[in-house]
Parts: sequence; C-alpha cells; structure tokens
Amino acid sequence: MGFSSVVGQLLSGVVLGASFLNVVQTSDLMHVISETGVCLLMLNSGLESDLKEMRKYIKASTRIAVLGVVVPAIVFPLICLLLVYTLPIALFAGVVFSATSISITLAVLSEQKQLATPMGAIIISAAVLDDIIALAAVTLFSIVIGGGTLGISSLLPLIAFAVGILLRKLSFSAFIGKGTTRIGQWFFYPVFFGSIGLTITVQGLGDKILPIIIFSLLAVITKFVGSSIGARLSGLSRRVAYAIGAGMISRGEMALVIIQIGLSSHIINSATSSEFIVTVIISTIVAPLMMKPLFAKV
Repeated sequence: MGFSSVVGQLLSGVVLGASFLNVVQTSDLMHVISETGVCLLMLNSGLESDLKEMRKYIKASTRIAVLGVVVPAIVFPLICLLLVYTLPIALFAGVVFSATSISITLAVLSEQKQLATPMGAIIISAAVLDDIIALAAVTLFSIVIGGGTLGISSLLPLIAFAVGILLRKLSFSAFIGKGTTRIGQWFFYPVFFGSIGLTITVQGLGDKILPIIIFSLLAVITKFVGSSIGARLSGLSRRVAYAIGAGMISRGEMALVIIQIGLSSHIINSATSSEFIVTVIISTIVAPLMMKPLFAKV
C-alpha cells in the first residue's frame, strides 16, 4: 500500500496478538530478540550519520532540531495535563513526541532523489540531533522518574548509537552497515516492532479515541510548525521550510524505542503505551503522505 514497513510490522503484532487472533504471546526469548533489534536499529542509525556532512549545515539543522524538540516538548505536557494525565506521564509524552524517525525520512528522501541535496542533508542532520536529544532526555528521565535505575533497554540504545557513529570512521563501515541492516530487516526489526504491536489492546482503547485524535493532530502540527520555524529562521525559503517541516513529522521507530524504555522503567503502563503507539502509527502513515508532494516542489 506504499506505507512504511514499520507500520506493517506493528499492525502484524496487533493482529496476531490478544487484540484479534491471539496466536502469539510475548516471551523472554522475544524480549531478548527485541532488545537486540533496538540496539541494531540504533547502531545502524549511527552508521548512517555523516558527521562531516552534518557540520556543513550545523547552524540550520541545530535550529530546526531544537525548535522541533522544544515545541512538542512544551505543548504535549500542557495538553496531557489538561486531559488529566499525571505529571510524569505528561512530561514523558513530550519526550516521546520530540523524536524523529530517521529511517522513514531517509526512505522518502531517497525515493524523491533528494537524499544528496542540501535539504536532504539538513533534514537528516536535524533528525539525528533530535534523536540524540530525545535519547539523552529519556535516559535522564528514566533515572530520575523511573526509580533511579536503568534497565538494558534504557542504556544500550544510546551506547549503540554512539558506537555506530564511531564505527563509521572505519574503512569497512559500509560492509558492517550493510550486514547489520540486512540481519535487522529480515529478523530482528520485525520481531521488535511486532512485539510492540502485541502490547496494544484494541478493546481497551474505546474510551481513548479523543486523546488519540488530539495526540495525532499535535504530533503532526508541533513538529511541522517547530521545524518549519527553525528552517525559516535559518534563512531558507518557505517552500523548503515546509518540506523540512514535513520531513521531521514521522516518529516511527525512534519514538517506539523511547516508549519501550518508558515501559521498562515503569514510567508509563501498557494502557498509556498503547495510546502513544497508536499515535506513532498514525504519524508514521501521515508523514510520507505530506513529504512526497512537498519534496516534489523543492
């Protein structure tokens, strides 16, 4: 249907889990495979991060990343508090929806042949900075709010991302990236995203429709507005700014990693995580639909 594979993997988990067919249940083995998938995902994100290219547009990408983080980080907690969520959950929502999906944005940029353009480099740089800020924030958050301890899923994603950036300097980094990406895409990623889908209980979301709709609108608007303003402040044209804003909307795998960290650190429960995951799925579907026409105009 032209959607991201992440969406299909998530929905597969929903269909195979307790919400519908109930033929697959979570297990310790699945948890280990999922944790490995998270680390591979973050390792590959680091391997795809070209620091030299990022330095060329560091000022613009920094403004875009900071405003792309600040706007949802402020708006989401305020709205969550109005919807009578607790303060820790409200603050955590701001962290979750501050992240940007690198892989989904990369896929659309490549399809539109914009990957090697200045706009493509700026979007990737800003998305990487977004994710570094979000991962650092959730790591600190899990220490302060989550009982003062870090589980493996709280610490390893940040380490794996840093290792990926360091490995990129090696002459055979492309070979490593190709191998780990292939292994991840064929096995570890589907299990990770599918296992997240297993945690969603559709039957329990009936009274959460309004929050999900509100969160989904906020997920699109806050990123688009914040990132577009950052692009305009950097002297970019309105057309390019809108395209960059659209390119920063998708939350995808990074937000899902952060949600899993929140679950393992006991910051949120499975019911709240289901609301956030459904919102992530919606933003992941909407983002490419907005990106394609706006990228085509640049």
